[in-house]
Amino acid sequence: MAVHSELMKERPKLVGIVVFCLVLCVSADDRKKLPQSHLKPGQTASIDGKLVTAKQRCENWALAAGLETILKQQNVALDQNFWVMRINGGELCSEVPSPELLAHVVNNEFVLDDGRHVQLELQYLSGVPTNIDALIAALKEQKISLLLLRGHPYYLTGATYDEYVNRDGSRMFIVTELRLANTFAREPGLAFVKGRDNMDEISAVVSVNVTASSAHW
Repeated sequence: MAVHSELMKERPKLVGIVVFCLVLCVSADDRKKLPQSHLKPGQTASIDGKLVTAKQRCENWALAAGLETILKQQNVALDQNFWVMRINGGELCSEVPSPELLAHVVNNEFVLDDGRHVQLELQYLSGVPTNIDALIAALKEQKISLLLLRGHPYYLTGATYDEYVNRDGSRMFIVTELRLANTFAREPGLAFVKGRDNMDEISAVVSVNVTASSAHW
């Protein structure tokens, strides 16, 4: 009876050890099968506010209208006429300027009508957007950018995406739809849907950074 009593006392400990061993085995053998992230499907981010449209139905004017809108949001008043004059040397009609020409005319210090000096820096990312985190963050922060599609500038106004939250707190975004507004007046926008549309038709994402300059002209 004494031996049986001692075994009964030790039995919970033995069961605990066995269970612990089983947990270790499951963790080691099936770790890859356990969920690594939490899915938050169908998240959205959108731009609000007025978007300037081109005064002339030309691609260079469409791009210039986009620059006007991007800069206006950052309290820099340089309108599309100003940019067409700088790009084309006159109020002409042409295609979208090359990245090199665009950088040449944008990446400069400018003095504004109110006396402020600002430094502009063109952000021209060729090809399909790859930094999805930055794209989503810009939309959430209401930062306007242009997306060049088939040689025509569109405003990137919204996105629908699936968000994966990993155990370590890091996040991954999978875009399922991009929404674009036209830079031409009274023209419809577009929606790029994953699995339906060809994202390779996107040639670039364009934005401009503005910083105060201490230069004296």
